[in-house]
Amino acid sequence: INAEYMGMHMAGPREAIQHMILRKNYGCTHFIIGRDMAGCKSSIDGEDFYGPYEAQDFAKTHAPELGMKTVPSLDLVYTQEKGYITAESAKKEGLKVMKLSGTEFRRRLRAGEGIPEWFAFSSVVDVLRNNY
Repeated sequence: INAEYMGMHMAGPREAIQHMILRKNYGCTHFIIGRDMAGCKSSIDGEDFYGPYEAQDFAKTHAPELGMKTVPSLDLVYTQEKGYITAESAKKEGLKVMKLSGTEFRRRLRAGEGIPEWFAFSSVVDVLRNNY
């Protein structure tokens, strides 16, 4: 549930804590936190400024003092060989990860082109096409 809207400011782990506090103020007891929440890239070298799980770890450390529980979101990918699996497992097993960028997804939506079922349910794609 997201009872309030506050856009991302790409402030990394501390922003995750801020979002957690805001949710607590609305009565939430749990906070779902994704990989690289509020992360950003360096303007100098293009590398990630924060580690991929830094926000999750920071939130988990501070959750007890906020009276919250964190629910970390796994970094899932889709592979031809095994379907959905964690990115770490796919890498270890040398599986082919299927990718579709957000930019390519939007382009295909606008162009009326096919969207793979592994990326988005066809019912969701239909709603997006009919409303946007």
